[in-house]
Amino acid sequence: MKKLNKIPMYFKTGLFLILAGLILNSCSSAKFARIDNNSIVAISATSTGLGAKGYGILITMQNIDTKEIYKSKSISPISAHSVIPNLKPGKYNIIKVEVPVGNIMYSNWSDNVRSFFGQVEIEPESKYYFGDFTGSRKIGRKNVLRLKIENENIPEKIRSIIENDTGWSNGEIIKLFPYNDEELLVF
Repeated sequence: MKKLNKIPMYFKTGLFLILAGLILNSCSSAKFARIDNNSIVAISATSTGLGAKGYGILITMQNIDTKEIYKSKSISPISAHSVIPNLKPGKYNIIKVEVPVGNIMYSNWSDNVRSFFGQVEIEPESKYYFGDFTGSRKIGRKNVLRLKIENENIPEKIRSIIENDTGWSNGEIIKLFPYNDEELLVF
């Protein structure tokens, strides 16, 4: 404690201001600049399991023709919503799904992810929504998180962010659900 008292006050104040700025910057929501002819996709999820709660879902998409990979980004640190802005037109597969619940990150990159979502064709200058998933992990289920769409409405928060904060204001948001399978398993 005596060593801390020997540090000049202006140094402590400067360090505090830098840390406060970094914390505030990390808590701000993301802004996405729109590039002509590209599209945006969004997905949402909230999950529970073993006394823990999780917000968000991350997806990785791969262009079938070019093999380019695109990863979604959460719109803020504790947000249920994530987006892939500026996705080039083409045919895509979702190749990976990641869902945080408490301190655990559930991931699935098997073929059942591709078959659940199917092939997605992205048209130029469009807005797509994969759905608002609810996940649950039941006790004794071999560490499996089950994701389902229980609400078929597009949340107002993600609609507002896509239309007001990103530049994709024209046209309707295209729903890419319901899916053939009722639930997606994430391990």
